[in-house]
Amino acid sequence: MGDPGHPAAPGLRERLRGAWNGLKTGERVLLFTVGVLLVFGMVFWVLAITGVSDVMRVRDVYEESPEADVGFHLVKQYGCRNCHTVLKVGEWGLAPELDGEGTRHPYMWIRAYLEDPRRQMNGKTLHDGRYAMDFTELSATEKDRIATFLFAQKSMPGSANYPEPPR
Repeated sequence: MGDPGHPAAPGLRERLRGAWNGLKTGERVLLFTVGVLLVFGMVFWVLAITGVSDVMRVRDVYEESPEADVGFHLVKQYGCRNCHTVLKVGEWGLAPELDGEGTRHPYMWIRAYLEDPRRQMNGKTLHDGRYAMDFTELSATEKDRIATFLFAQKSMPGSANYPEPPR
């Protein structure tokens, strides 16, 4: 094997044990925690991509139509995503998320909101013309297209945007 006068080089196990023993207690805890998190993350990822777990499944959907697509472009044009999140893009937490809006409210409610937000919300809205657009400058056709787009935002059970069941 080796030269009897020279000791054999330490194997991988001995080198790892020496490195582990050289760590302070806090470093060992941190290294162990990171290792456990990496293992759980990899298991979670494998389960998600193989379809065993549905945790990665999309639960918010957009029912596409030509009218809704025009409404989407109007939402972008008027800067709605400066405050709202739409199709997972925009400001988070500043104003209500609009994904799933078509599941939470019927089309006529959305359309009435675009006509007179203060009346529809009993005065409890920032869409009053001071803080956010009150929609008075929109044409009836633009309001129809935006309402169609918002109504096309659906949420499936399990989504954070799915409405709570009545109590």
